[in-house]
Amino acid sequence: MEIKKNVLSCDVLIAGGGVGGLTCAIELKEQNPALDVMIIEKQFAGFGGKANKGGGVLQYFQLDKITPLDFLRFHVNEIGCFLGDQNVMLKYVEMNHGMLDKLSSWGVSVPKNPDGSYNVMPTGPFTAMIRVELDITLRMRQRCEKLGVRILDKTALSGFYVKDGRIRGASAYSILDDGNFYTISAKKAVLATGSQNYRFGSMWGSGRGDGIAIAYRAGAEMRNAEFGNFSQLVRYKSHHEVVFGENNMYNAKGEFITKNFTDHRQTDIPSTAIREWYVQMMAGNGPVHLEFGPPPGGAAPEKKDPPDLSKMSYGDKFRTLNWMDSQSVDTDFEVVPSLIGEQSCIRTDGNMRTTVEGLYAIGDCSYCGSGAPGAVPAPPGRNRGSGILNAVFAGIVAADDLAAAEYRDPEPIAETEINESLDYTYAPLFRDEGYDPKEVIRLVQEAMAPSEYSVYMREDRMDEAMKFVDKAAAMVDDLKASDMHGVLSCHEAEYILLSAQMHYFASRMRKESRGWFLREDYPETDNKNWLKWIIVKNVNGQMTAETEDVPIESYPVKLPE
Repeated sequence: MEIKKNVLSCDVLIAGGGVGGLTCAIELKEQNPALDVMIIEKQFAGFGGKANKGGGVLQYFQLDKITPLDFLRFHVNEIGCFLGDQNVMLKYVEMNHGMLDKLSSWGVSVPKNPDGSYNVMPTGPFTAMIRVELDITLRMRQRCEKLGVRILDKTALSGFYVKDGRIRGASAYSILDDGNFYTISAKKAVLATGSQNYRFGSMWGSGRGDGIAIAYRAGAEMRNAEFGNFSQLVRYKSHHEVVFGENNMYNAKGEFITKNFTDHRQTDIPSTAIREWYVQMMAGNGPVHLEFGPPPGGAAPEKKDPPDLSKMSYGDKFRTLNWMDSQSVDTDFEVVPSLIGEQSCIRTDGNMRTTVEGLYAIGDCSYCGSGAPGAVPAPPGRNRGSGILNAVFAGIVAADDLAAAEYRDPEPIAETEINESLDYTYAPLFRDEGYDPKEVIRLVQEAMAPSEYSVYMREDRMDEAMKFVDKAAAMVDDLKASDMHGVLSCHEAEYILLSAQMHYFASRMRKESRGWFLREDYPETDNKNWLKWIIVKNVNGQMTAETEDVPIESYPVKLPE
């Protein structure tokens, strides 16, 4: 294959064509039409990301019933456990209704009632959800194209050109076997590349951690890397996710075990439900199953005719078919935990700026500045519908900052730098022999998927997990590919390994239990010593970590007396 060097330029380069990247591009062009904005997407912008893979819900705050500060207090105490950036979270809630209005104006079908109010489904004392069609990102791509945003599909980000801590551009490559390699000079850049999901749960498989690893290599700080270990109960046979199933857990003896970890209905699954599953299984009380019982009044549910799919919207039909399929596979409600991951650790400030000048991070790769949700993997951050809307929020906030920013031409990118990036990008293609990237990916999954390794942690069990990680690390420099999709897989194997390394690096350091983070050997929350963020950074090729006090005294919600 002949490699063809292409040189491009733009004012703002956005890596990722999912809901976050598209939001940022639309808002930026509406605020400052003169800016030259380019999106690169390794698949197809409008089909990339997770928003159109089945989530289909937007978080909604009933601000006629609660105030943003009310929700913040609830979130800080029940979910974030005082580890979050309260200012960012408060701003997110305050912008809730305005974001929905923007989506509607961009052509997204957000369902409304006859009186014009949004059609919402209450999910808890403070939140509700709005269903949204799975074509949300296609509608947004159409809006981008009308505004003049340039889109380069089937093009993967390889790295950034950084000098003196400032972004000058990026390298990228076509995942088609056409040999196109791109050097893109850019005055600003935005990462909207998704979280790390470890390719374990099918619906979340598109979260490959690209931007996290590339930002780390560029010198950007990471925060809350130890919270990328989200797990969900799924049916044992079909692997179908069971949302809110943690409220109805029983062991093989018929004992109601939910009461062992909570005395009230949770907003979403807590890590203590995963711990309870593990404890019951280790005690020989498994399998664990769910019992929902008859509806109110005690009447047994009647058998209904199959639903009429012809009258359903695309989104409802998608969900119904998934549900019917799971019903035909599962004959009982045995459940097991399944790793989802959701590492979203690129650190940003309140304007979504990373610690590298000119580089922003939005959506799942940073989850509103990483620190915003606090002591919980994000999204969904134990709030269903928060993933999509947080990406919209971060995209708008970053775009508003970019629209008002000063722009100057970046320093030229030297030919030696271009050749170094090209050699790194295509190295797996030109090795005579090496490892299949799937071998590395499987080893990392062995380290991350077992709940007793990554969720209910203990020093000796983390040592066991790291044996898999270290074995993968010994292979990653010798990965081999036979085509460009294989090249992409090799780099994604690097990204998944780095995410696991960061997870255990920070997890060993945090010697307490807080929110989703559980250590069997340090079971108590320690506000005296560990009301801190762990900051992970690449220093001359070595992973380093330091702590930073959470500025709790400057936030609206203080620690209880």
